Amino acid sequence: MRGDGKSKAAVAAISEREILEDARLVKQVRELRRLVPACREPCGLGELFQDAATYIEGLQVQVKVMRMLLDKLSDE
Repeated sequence: MRGDGKSKAAVAAISEREILEDARLVKQVRELRRLVPACREPCGLGELFQDAATYIEGLQVQVKVMRMLLDKLSDE
């Protein structure tokens, strides 16, 4: 099946440009940059989202470990 001729990079670039033109989305992206400690400030949206995903995965691991510790301590 053929696409519409646009590469994924071109679609991503258009999407990023559109996001940066929307004041509400700019505010949300700025807030996401603030919340993600590993975020490299001058990064693109793709890198920002990857940093956010990595950070969330790390938080999920921490919660899992804390639950395991709580279960272990509750059994004693």
